[in-house]
Amino acid sequence: MSAYIVSVVLGTIRGLKRTCPKCRKDQIVPASKKQETVLCKFCGAKIPPKQTPR
Repeated sequence: MSAYIVSVVLGTIRGLKRTCPKCRKDQIVPASKKQETVLCKFCGAKIPPKQTPR
């Protein structure tokens, strides 16, 4: 597998990974919900979207 493909895949996953502010567990959110608040699948707390630098 090309190193370029691996770096693209890892970059995409990093952009979708969020850490729950309550239980501190990581999870990957669907790309369709990248800009939305989602519920933690472990404890049910709300996880806000990542802030994009301006």
